[in-house]
Amino acid sequence: MTAREPAPPLRPVFVNGKFCAQRTTGVQRYARHLLVALDASLAGHPDGRTWTLLVPPGAQVPTLRAVRVRTLSWAGPGGLHGWEQVALPWAARQGRLLCLSGSAPAWAARLGSVLHDAAVFDHPEAYSAPFRRWYRWLFRRLARRADPLMTISGFSRDRLSAALQVPASRFDIVPGGADHIGAVMPADLPPDLQGRRFVVAVGSANPTKNLAVLQAAWARVHAPAHVLVLAGGSHPRVFADAGTSPVGDRTLVLTSVDDALLVALYRHADALAFPSVYEGFGLPPLEAMLEGCPVLAAHAASLPEVCGDAALYVDPRDIAGIAAGLQRLVDDAALRADLRARGLARAATLTWAAAGAQLRQVLEARWQVGKGTGR
Repeated sequence: MTAREPAPPLRPVFVNGKFCAQRTTGVQRYARHLLVALDASLAGHPDGRTWTLLVPPGAQVPTLRAVRVRTLSWAGPGGLHGWEQVALPWAARQGRLLCLSGSAPAWAARLGSVLHDAAVFDHPEAYSAPFRRWYRWLFRRLARRADPLMTISGFSRDRLSAALQVPASRFDIVPGGADHIGAVMPADLPPDLQGRRFVVAVGSANPTKNLAVLQAAWARVHAPAHVLVLAGGSHPRVFADAGTSPVGDRTLVLTSVDDALLVALYRHADALAFPSVYEGFGLPPLEAMLEGCPVLAAHAASLPEVCGDAALYVDPRDIAGIAAGLQRLVDDAALRADLRARGLARAATLTWAAAGAQLRQVLEARWQVGKGTGR
């Protein structure tokens, strides 16, 4: 009887930390909080692998306990893009590479990746031609090579499956959470909003956010004591001091919004208006719900899946319908109270801890973590 050969060592795992050096939008927020949740799980229950977050110089790195951090220098062309496509896969060549924020190196071996949505296929008008061409090509390549291949909602799974012509079963779903917002201390409201009633909209200038339609609908709402607050400027989140600029008598634009001000807006608003026509997941409605803010949302894309029965739904193309929904929310305190209660219950079901547990389950199944295969 021969002695049993020892199992080969498990490959180390490297995490693409490009998102730590980027402005924070929904994609980067997802990657950051999912990594922190995964790290907490690994700190409590190690899996026998070495985990390392690889980041560019100057990255803003979250506090981690189980995942190591290593900074990779890059003096070549292309900035962060060059770093991701050349320096990152070379540093991770002996292990597995996990990419959580959509982008990934095209030629990395043993790659696991999250694709957030199919917007470059479904809404090409929202992107520049070079951006669109690159991500369409990259997503098609990742659909063939990544294992696991993940996304953030059933809606995104179905749209990516159709766009990339791969079975929906290729995708594992790892949703996001909203409980990060509960740890943020609110700022003071800007002087222009103190003592006023308002409805807030959170989003960028991307046409899919549908803010022009929202403004047209708001013009039909009879609410002379209210103002519509458009928070976000040219990006969904801009971390700087809060500047304001008036747009008419009943609309205010907050061009710079950090998390502290965002929480204050959610807590004081009569409602969040979120008429986006396209979302892979949709964090702002969940964030608002967690802060007790009633939500008006588009009956489109992933939003019914994410918001469940906790939102007042409208057709995002129907200006009159959106106006009617807004009018109900500003007039009906009982409706706002009902949506507030439903929202709190809904947000409690989607947490980063649950998302981290789901990610770990996917990785264990796909990589056979802890089973001695050396994969």
